[in-house]
Amino acid sequence: MNDDSTLETVATTNFPAQAEVIRSVLESGGFEAFVVNSNAPTYVGLVESVRVMVESSQVEAARKFLAENQEAVASEE
Repeated sequence: MNDDSTLETVATTNFPAQAEVIRSVLESGGFEAFVVNSNAPTYVGLVESVRVMVESSQVEAARKFLAENQEAVASEE
């Protein structure tokens, strides 16, 4: 990641393990992805606080990649 880059959220979840799966799927597609708030308390059903983020220049491509690979994300959950 460049020093002047900004990160944007491409996915949110309540579960850190699910965020790691999403990160892994993105990285398999060549995206540099980051999990944020993985240690946040999760109150099931209240707030999706764990975020998966990529560089802002890759947001659209990453979202498209996740949509095209939703089966891979779902099969790992």
